[in-house]
Amino acid sequence: MSDEVPEAQDVRGAQSVPEAQDVPTAPDVQGAQPARGATADADGPDRRPILVARPAGRGQELVERLEADGFLVEHCPFLQLVLAEPSELRDDLTDLADGAFSHLVVTSRTTIEALAAAATSTAAGQVIVPSTTRVIAVGRGTAAALAAAGVRADEIAGGSGAALVEQMPPSAGGELLWFPASAAASSTVPAGLTAKGYRVRRTVAYRPESIELPAEVAGGLPAGRYAAVVLTSPMLARLAAAAGVDPSTSVVTIGDPTSAGARAAGLTVTVQAGSPDNAALAHAVRQAVADHSLRPSRSKESS
Repeated sequence: MSDEVPEAQDVRGAQSVPEAQDVPTAPDVQGAQPARGATADADGPDRRPILVARPAGRGQELVERLEADGFLVEHCPFLQLVLAEPSELRDDLTDLADGAFSHLVVTSRTTIEALAAAATSTAAGQVIVPSTTRVIAVGRGTAAALAAAGVRADEIAGGSGAALVEQMPPSAGGELLWFPASAAASSTVPAGLTAKGYRVRRTVAYRPESIELPAEVAGGLPAGRYAAVVLTSPMLARLAAAAGVDPSTSVVTIGDPTSAGARAAGLTVTVQAGSPDNAALAHAVRQAVADHSLRPSRSKESS
């Protein structure tokens, strides 16, 4: 799944990954704010900052949670989310309003923002979903964002594409389903639903684009400046790996797809959040930094 994450408040246990395995109202911070005097102590608290790589507009809640826990935090977006042009979605929105789809599957709040923005250029001026179309939201945060946009969620699936596919019943008559999503979304949902007999119309709702990192981050991440880096999508994992992550920096991920992407990019996952939400992410960071047995070896110290 893409970076947008359900904002459910329940925290399930974070999943630690043994070292032996290979395994979002305050303004967002656009550039990292360096924290001075932070050090890595192998036996005491790790006082280096936590790096949150989420896109602009998607990191503030996590930052506030971590700061409330006493961490130094830098929110430095590694990418920006660019909404599709209204013309790219207008025909599909018209088909949706006309009842062409049996299901609308929405996996992120950015998709909702894209649909709502594009709908302003239609005759209705808003997203119209007929009662004959079932709306499936991945995660309670997505469902809440749908409600805020005036769209009901008939079902709330688990916080991953695989959970969504597992939850969906087989299609008896080859119903047409609309799946607007990130250009970087994996094939898990469309492939899995096609295998269950659905005809899937996949539309790009937004595109994640990498952005140049501030010098403090570009140089600090591979040099061991951070106690942990928080990754919430496979694309972010690839970007972090490309920048370089010092072995002494814990890698915290939001779910299975991000963990798989991190490992594929050559990173070792320290802790995976127990559920795809900010509360669980904050818990995972606490676990990664506070539990000495999970800390990567500190080959370097930040200055």
